[in-house]
Amino acid sequence: SGVKAHFADGSAARGDLLVGADGIHSVIRKGIFPQVRLRYSGYTAWRGVVAGPGFDLINRTSESWGRGARFGIVPIGGNRVYWFATANLPSGLRRSPAEHKADLLRRFRGWHAPVEDIIAATLEEKILYNDIFDFPPIPRWSAGRVTLLGDAAHPTTPNMGQGACQAIESSLALARALKEENSLPAALERYERERRERTAWITNTSWRLGKVAQLENPVLCGVRDGVMRMTPDSVMKGQIVKAAGYEV
Repeated sequence: SGVKAHFADGSAARGDLLVGADGIHSVIRKGIFPQVRLRYSGYTAWRGVVAGPGFDLINRTSESWGRGARFGIVPIGGNRVYWFATANLPSGLRRSPAEHKADLLRRFRGWHAPVEDIIAATLEEKILYNDIFDFPPIPRWSAGRVTLLGDAAHPTTPNMGQGACQAIESSLALARALKEENSLPAALERYERERRERTAWITNTSWRLGKVAQLENPVLCGVRDGVMRMTPDSVMKGQIVKAAGYEV
């Protein structure tokens, strides 16, 4: 009995359960659910951390929406900020670090301060670039003595900041089920039962939010922005609490 994992270096390990927590491109998932296909969101993202004069005066997190583009700023202490940017682009573009930075400076020229300063101050080789993928919620995460966790099971676009959070929640749920249930099948069934609905809500809500945030049509953007201004703070806070205020 048990399950045996074989690794690329030729080694192997045997255990009672194999947990595939190997990311959105999971090798484990491809082995047990080969039919799952990634879906491209339609936009790509750049990220970076930078220090600069005056950045210590940034004291609030913000995300600014434009037409087919967004820019987020998160102060992380001292004079450093974490930043991210998105733009509607085909997937798989191959560019040098210098080309990425030049594209960012062009796309965000004229945006409010300190967007351009943040991009300009970031070393081109320190800018991370990723196409944004997920896949729709799947009905099962487990097969026999193998189960999935985190992005391998329930990846989400980053619009709600919940990717790592959901992996942590699922880790706790799986550990608790394994400790408290009398059999492995019962533990895995409980783990999935407790986690599927919530992770599906996160994935689907984040996908829809991204589609709205990345609108390009000027008329639709105007409607979107008007609705956002009219939406009561209580509604916004309610969605944040539902996502981030969850008790596992």
